[in-house]
Amino acid sequence: MRLTGKTEIQIIVIGGLFFALAASSTLAYYKGGHKESDSDLFFNTYPQLIGTRLDGCEVCHARSMAGAPGQANVCDTCHALTDYGRKSGNKLTPYGMDYLKHGRSAAALAAIEKLDSDGDGASNIEEIAALTNPGDAQSVPGKKTTAHVIISYDELVNKGVAITEHALFINSSHSREGDGYVDIRGFPLIEVLKTAGMSDQATSVEVISLDGYSKMFSMEQLRGTFPQAAPVFGLDKETLGECGWVRYEAKNLKEGVPLPDAQILLAFEENGTSYAPASIADGRIDGVGPLRVTAPQLKNPGVPDISSRATEECAQKVPEKHRFNWDYEKNADYCVKAVVAIRVNPLPPGEIDIDWPQYAKKAIDEKSVVIFGALRPMQ
Repeated sequence: MRLTGKTEIQIIVIGGLFFALAASSTLAYYKGGHKESDSDLFFNTYPQLIGTRLDGCEVCHARSMAGAPGQANVCDTCHALTDYGRKSGNKLTPYGMDYLKHGRSAAALAAIEKLDSDGDGASNIEEIAALTNPGDAQSVPGKKTTAHVIISYDELVNKGVAITEHALFINSSHSREGDGYVDIRGFPLIEVLKTAGMSDQATSVEVISLDGYSKMFSMEQLRGTFPQAAPVFGLDKETLGECGWVRYEAKNLKEGVPLPDAQILLAFEENGTSYAPASIADGRIDGVGPLRVTAPQLKNPGVPDISSRATEECAQKVPEKHRFNWDYEKNADYCVKAVVAIRVNPLPPGEIDIDWPQYAKKAIDEKSVVIFGALRPMQ
């Protein structure tokens, strides 16, 4: 399900171009349930790219989106253009288009090596050798790598960054954990970024998980607090048996009383327990921590709805307003697991992304995150 063809609005179903990574990688980019034949082919051809900044979706899938403020990342672009999988479509980069036009095969990869797909003056194979993106004209060999800061949980505590605690409702489309009311503890993400030296010119950030899944937040969202709805009871397994899907784990939940306003947090604890470090198992993320970004419903605080994978029998056991509804805001998509990197936009002119995957293991082991991009010059 991708947007391809001669114009940006032509829709063709072409499968999962580079929306995943080869299963043999120790650092896996977000699979998202899509076919992996293209990514397997790419990484079998260029195994040296596994575990680098080209180990992912941006080689073939565009990060910008018409109508979006600034640039949306790859995941947000796909979600918007496909309406979370309900439509066909995703915009390919020039490199992705060339790969498709030349037959979407090993021969196609070889055939386009000498092309300059993105028109930046460097051939595709030169860019691959330099670990720059052959599908992005702003990513060019020889450009300066942008500044970065590594900041840990211990440093944030030592610097006196305030810790926030609040109950949070998490609405998921199909997570095995279901929807949940949980108690969260963490640092306001905006304060973490300020501590890291975020530039006053920053417009947005992209929070990046160990598996490469990413979510973009605007500065307005990071600075805001957001209302939450009142909890709805009687939708748990204790009441509905195997059809129950809601977890009531937060303390002091009261019927009819809205949860407190919530912020976007760099969280480290849920229901009084620290997040366990995540890892990659069979190409997929296993675990949540040690750091996770959590966010409330940012637009329309609402009620639980049963999983999209629920049986019809289970769906019929609950009132219609609690049956699966794509129009309910699924803020589980905002709660990024195992955060290892944060990109602060826009990158300064003439600079390119750091090779952030090289910091991923350190982030998991040392309860830290690498922050890069629009940062103030070091004093």
